[in-house]
Amino acid sequence: MSKGMVKLSALVLSLSMMVSGCALADWAKDTVSSPHPSTLDMSKLSPEERAKLEAEIKEDQARLAAEKQAMLEMSLTHEIGEQSLQFKPILAKLYADNKYDLLWQDKSAEKQFLREYAAMVASGISKRSAKSLESLSQVEQNGNLTYDVLLTDAFLDYMYYSKNVSQQAQRWLYASNSYKPQAPSDEQIQQWLSAVKNNDLLTYVEGLSTDNSHYRQTIQALSSMISGSGLTPTGKKLAINAQRLRVIPDFHNGIFVNIPSYQLQYYRDGQLMLESRVIVGKDQRRTPVMYSKLSNVVVNPPWNAPPRLVNEDIVPKLRRDPGYAAAHGYSILDSKGNSVDPYSIDWNKVGKNFPYRIRQAPGDSALGNYKFNMPSSDAIYLHDTPNRSLFSRKDRALSSGCVRVEKSSQLADILLKEAGWSDNRKQSVLASKKTTSANIRSDNPVFLYYVTAWVENGQTKVLPDIYKYDNVIGNSEINWNIVKKYL
Repeated sequence: MSKGMVKLSALVLSLSMMVSGCALADWAKDTVSSPHPSTLDMSKLSPEERAKLEAEIKEDQARLAAEKQAMLEMSLTHEIGEQSLQFKPILAKLYADNKYDLLWQDKSAEKQFLREYAAMVASGISKRSAKSLESLSQVEQNGNLTYDVLLTDAFLDYMYYSKNVSQQAQRWLYASNSYKPQAPSDEQIQQWLSAVKNNDLLTYVEGLSTDNSHYRQTIQALSSMISGSGLTPTGKKLAINAQRLRVIPDFHNGIFVNIPSYQLQYYRDGQLMLESRVIVGKDQRRTPVMYSKLSNVVVNPPWNAPPRLVNEDIVPKLRRDPGYAAAHGYSILDSKGNSVDPYSIDWNKVGKNFPYRIRQAPGDSALGNYKFNMPSSDAIYLHDTPNRSLFSRKDRALSSGCVRVEKSSQLADILLKEAGWSDNRKQSVLASKKTTSANIRSDNPVFLYYVTAWVENGQTKVLPDIYKYDNVIGNSEINWNIVKKYL
């Protein structure tokens, strides 16, 4: 620490003994300010001198900002004592800017937040969040500034989680200890403060949750599953799956595929338009949790085998028998689209990356008669299949990641009619075996989600955990009595 910082710290410490944290924060703002503009004529400096001076000014500004921040944090400690906070730098500035006024005057908003936060903690995805909830409980009876600050500290954690969980669902909710609390953006914090000042905090807190009815029913049932020994096994499944439900809207509009149920449901304006069995990715090639929108329907789609499938499945079979290509309708194409005779390839020299493409022709491909495209970084889509017998199996985790739809023809009927196709046109295109696409005219969001347990109309539903996602979530180090209090 520099001599200047030592003197500054000593002065602040002396002042902190004489004045309130609020006064100390005001003193920090008045005392630690940006340096006065220099009267030096910068145009007379050489580029090297100017760069050196600018670096010195920048360094000085950074030092002053650090000194100011240190005093703000010291001010906060003066007010609430030593507390384990997740976001102390933000809280120090936030409360100083607000003259240490209490931000949680709306008790309904406070109760709603704590219920949602307790449900998040019960899922087991964050040990740090569990610690924050426990710290809150320990000072709750005081109901003073310390409690208010700890509430805000936990709320910043919850706000960040709520704002980002939809994009991070696969990483946070299906793996162990992958969620790490971070601060929300400055813009999001200001939106929250605006709601506080406009007495609209409850509406803001409710907006961070979800309208999914299964989520609400599920967290409502959690409290009854907590005993002195902790959460029941079914309760543990419900707790993590409740968080997985919050990333999808209520079942009102769109295509919803629950991966472990092997079911597709298509809703329009709250009405179930179509329900179909589906085939999803095998454990080695899991269908990802994702959100997208249908973009077009392809009739008579060709099939270009994905590289992983080519290298791991098809090439080993072709190496043993090049006739496997003709038997399954595969064309082997070079970079210019020219056909390559499989018998002309020296299969012993083929390495891990096959230098050709493998394709099945339209009308006879593994995609069947229809492909339903949607933007996806994983190249995932819905499609038909010629192998209809697989839909009768109970375990339908059989694909390489994409979703095969049993009632693909009925789904295509709905979408193609909206695109202006008659039934005669559809049948004519199918018979031609020519690839033809039609743009989707209506809004059709697609939700591929993975939920193995939920509560619906008072009944607990449990599905097989086909990808063993539930097993990786740990519920240790949670004070269940505190969770039960807030749920």
